[in-house]
Amino acid sequence: MTRLIPILPCQSIKEQVSFYESLGFKTIQIYTRPNPYAVVNYSTLELHFYGTKRILPTENPQMCYIKVDDVNQVYEDFTTGLKRYMGKVPRSGIPRISKLKLLVEDRRFIMTDIGGNTFYIGTPNADLSEPAFYRSIESVEYAKNFEILYDLIYSKEDSLSAFKMLEKFFPAEDKNSINIGDLDLAKIWLVALEIHLQRDNVVNQSINDKLKKLFNIYNTENSDWNKILQQYNNIISGE
Repeated sequence: MTRLIPILPCQSIKEQVSFYESLGFKTIQIYTRPNPYAVVNYSTLELHFYGTKRILPTENPQMCYIKVDDVNQVYEDFTTGLKRYMGKVPRSGIPRISKLKLLVEDRRFIMTDIGGNTFYIGTPNADLSEPAFYRSIESVEYAKNFEILYDLIYSKEDSLSAFKMLEKFFPAEDKNSINIGDLDLAKIWLVALEIHLQRDNVVNQSINDKLKKLFNIYNTENSDWNKILQQYNNIISGE
């Protein structure tokens, strides 16, 4: 077996094709009658869809994992296309697309299309040049706790549990006094910013100010600090 092509349902072939074209896919075939069917492709990825009224998008259980060579580029193409198509990058409802997540096994994002089909799209960490940058800190004493905290908010998307662990592992009053480097501290503040944002739906001003203070101290032309700044901008902008 050398190739697997999923055949997935949708309510409207025309709307489904229009959605995928907005992401950068090309339409290879489309039939609206007697049996609605379409074939689209993006690079070497090919997807097939059939039209049916039997499955509602909100009740569609179909899922598929897609391994790609460069998840960052695919994510950029899809979010840029969706923003043009819908005027925004939808994070909830149908369709929707998640933020990029750096997990134990891969870097990925999750997309649910207009027909309710859900795709997990990722690149294995072994294929990434710097797979663990955001998920790891240099401090041996705090590294494991940080990984647990990171996975709670980005892998499990459990902001309530993540908030409890944040207070347990890195109490607010102790964050500035723990014996770690400023780059590690910035990573902790980034995760804390994401946790508070998901939990409260607002940017925590105190954490935001602390990160800005670090940006004023360190030159963001440095590759590591530039990554921290990029992640900060992604969190703040909702990307």
